[in-house]
Amino acid sequence: MKTSVMVLTLALAACASFPASSNRLLTDQDIARLHPGASRAEVRDLLGAPQQVETLPVIEREVWTYKALSQGVWRKDLALQFSSDGLVREILLLDDPSFSGG
Repeated sequence: MKTSVMVLTLALAACASFPASSNRLLTDQDIARLHPGASRAEVRDLLGAPQQVETLPVIEREVWTYKALSQGVWRKDLALQFSSDGLVREILLLDDPSFSGG
């Protein structure tokens, strides 16, 4: 019993350490608030921390990825490309490859 309580406590503590935004799916309303030219700070304020950050040095871009639910049904990846000046240059809504049929 004591071991079960300890494991449960550790599991809950681990979940609490993740930012809330990384565990939720963005909605169409969240995505509609985005616009090219938004700063990293604006995006973080609107959407929270990204689930993944990638650097593309050849094209001088940083890509932030979020998980989204489009039309309340379709799982999507929202990819925001930031240029070297820290502003959103492209907003891409792509099918989530882990939920694609085929």
